[in-house]
Amino acid sequence: MAIDDHKKESEPLTREQYRKLRQQQDDDFKQRDKRRVQVERQYAREHNQEAPDDRAPEAATSTEAADDFKTFRWRKINRRLNWTISVLLFLILIVYLVLFFIN
Repeated sequence: MAIDDHKKESEPLTREQYRKLRQQQDDDFKQRDKRRVQVERQYAREHNQEAPDDRAPEAATSTEAADDFKTFRWRKINRRLNWTISVLLFLILIVYLVLFFIN
């Protein structure tokens, strides 16, 4: 906010004014950051007690969800990707060998 006020003025800031402005901004930031950390810790303390009860149902659904994506289509795409990677590695090796032996 203070920067906007000084931008509107036509005269440039002196070093002392700039340092004071910068110090004020740093102090404001440190104060806001300290308050933010304080609020985050308070939030974590309040919600940490509820977490173990909520995690049990999620664990059961996460294992079911992990098996859902392994369909026939997924396996086919996975196989293709593996072959593509293998072919690319082989081609890179061939290019390397050609460049090595030509020089």
